[in-house]
Amino acid sequence: MYEQLWSADSAKRKRARLRGVVVALVAGYVFGVFVGGLAIYWALGFAVGFLAYDGLRYLRVRAESRVWRHGEDGSVATARALRVLEAAGRGEYAVLHRRAVPGHGVVAHVVASPGRLWLVQNLVHSPDVDLVAVKGRLFFGKDSQAKLVASWEDLARDVSEAVSQEMGEPVKASVVVAVHGGRVGDARMTAGGVVLMRSWRVPAWIRGRAKDDGSAVTAHEIAQTAQRLFGPGKSA
Repeated sequence: MYEQLWSADSAKRKRARLRGVVVALVAGYVFGVFVGGLAIYWALGFAVGFLAYDGLRYLRVRAESRVWRHGEDGSVATARALRVLEAAGRGEYAVLHRRAVPGHGVVAHVVASPGRLWLVQNLVHSPDVDLVAVKGRLFFGKDSQAKLVASWEDLARDVSEAVSQEMGEPVKASVVVAVHGGRVGDARMTAGGVVLMRSWRVPAWIRGRAKDDGSAVTAHEIAQTAQRLFGPGKSA
């Protein structure tokens, strides 16, 4: 179904590409007239440049919308990215998948680092949906997502409290959302205490903020506690 919806927009994409080529030809010709030389060559150069840009944009959008087109929930792509983090960390990180948190449902991925927990969720949208964060507020198109952000913040607070109480040491939990598809306004968006970005950016984000600050608890200990407190979630 998703592939059919993507294909249904092909005619619209072709019309937009044709308009772009015409504009590029006219702009190149006018530019050639002003700078001198053979204007037709400038026109062709502008058109080729536009087609190259449009082709790269098409490939990027198609790659970013792959999860949506295949009807997936994004967990496989994000898990693949987190495996790279786990391997590169050499024991600094431990990753759990599909853990059920009472009162909050299933957390797609739980990443433990010394003294920290990262709760990684997935969002999947069609390519024509705009995702933007304005002054700390998240919007999908024109719709505010204040309740969704609040639920993620509550999730982080409850997980942090549960793990800290169980271990007798402070363990901070944060929510990171891996975005699949849609049109993302910025490489990284912040809404309240939640950070949203493309799935392939998540490992670098965690590595940049999960520095060992001398915490008394290791990633392995935190992961064991989280595994004990939050059982496996049911498969989608």
